[in-house]
Amino acid sequence: MNNKLYTFVSLLLLSGGAFASTVPETQNLRSLVDYALANNPEVNVARERHIGALARVPQAMALPEPKLTYRYFVNEVETRVGPQEHGIGLSQTLPWFGKRGLQGDAATETARAAQEGIASIQNTVIAEVANAYYELFYLGRSIEIIRGNRDLVLHLERVARARYGAGAATHADVIRAQVELGIIENRLGSLKDRRAPLFARLNALLNRPTTEIFDLPSILTFEPVNYTDDELLAKVSRHNPDLRATSFEIEAAHRQRERANKNYLPDITLGLDYIATGDARMPGVQDSGDDALSATIGFTLPIWRSKYDAGVKEADAILRQQQFKRDQQLNTFHAETVTALFKLRDAQRQIDLYEKTLLPKANESLVATQRAYSTGAAPFADTIDAQRMLLNFELSFARAITDHHQARIVLEKLTGQSLTNQSAMNRPVQREESAHESH
Repeated sequence: MNNKLYTFVSLLLLSGGAFASTVPETQNLRSLVDYALANNPEVNVARERHIGALARVPQAMALPEPKLTYRYFVNEVETRVGPQEHGIGLSQTLPWFGKRGLQGDAATETARAAQEGIASIQNTVIAEVANAYYELFYLGRSIEIIRGNRDLVLHLERVARARYGAGAATHADVIRAQVELGIIENRLGSLKDRRAPLFARLNALLNRPTTEIFDLPSILTFEPVNYTDDELLAKVSRHNPDLRATSFEIEAAHRQRERANKNYLPDITLGLDYIATGDARMPGVQDSGDDALSATIGFTLPIWRSKYDAGVKEADAILRQQQFKRDQQLNTFHAETVTALFKLRDAQRQIDLYEKTLLPKANESLVATQRAYSTGAAPFADTIDAQRMLLNFELSFARAITDHHQARIVLEKLTGQSLTNQSAMNRPVQREESAHESH
């Protein structure tokens, strides 16, 4: 019986080792991520926002519409060559040199910011999908562990009954085993109930009915994150899509500031007027009935300087606002990176501790206490305590694995890049190459 129990517990312990390179967990997660990126409404909103921003670029670059006028002389204007009857005029306003280019540059930078907005939303959706996925892994793995321990306690209850029947144990031992079974069943029910909200959350991200259920693997592959603190912080500063978007918004604000300064300069209007002239009423007039054609040039008079001064102040305020925004983002993201790194390393430390020390020792303790109980050398309570310790260690091990993956996902969201070969963060948005990539 002791050998049988040892084998049973050993298999139970080995099943808690949730690292297995042969299980393609990432394929499942990646398919969920791909589905979410294609169907999530927020991602689609970001894509449409970018399309709208791109459409504003040619609008910003366009000239004002030319103006066509028709003039009819209700009372004909008599001239030496004849009466003026009607006329047609065409005029075009031309902004001062550089105004249109700056407007186009500002719109282009805004479109680039919107493109980074797509990446930001994508990273957020990926992180939320992965976080729910890993939490569901934890619940599924915990349910498997508790079911295994339930089988173990059932075995221990049968042993206690047999020893009670043989007069070698008390009825209290049987009751203790039954109480422990009740506690395990309660924990099992609680874990099962916690899955429904997570499935609803995940399905909402996938834009599917919230009640849809699907299978998730109970084993996760494990890859360490081999980056120093400084390397990760540098990645955040350079590649975080929110920071990149704000950098493009700063560039747009710079262009708007330059554009506001050019409002002090006049715009030019070029025109061409044609006037139809009737025949002169007096015979023999030279050039009788010749139509008139005239060219015009005009300038706006930016004399209300208070208006343009206010425009410059507004542009300055927007520029400073974006600069302060980026400073705040950088501080926040660096703090979040440090926090995620702590959680990642703490989880790794716990994984090593449970895998190499605590779980094997808990297994040995359970086997030893069971042997001692079988010979009457130890009370049944010691066996139950050893079983409970093994259960709690297995659950903590699963929690540490989950925490490690979730902390890595946070880091990948912050850096905007995959940090492992098995990461779900594998769908970066296509970015335009530009002179502002370094911002």
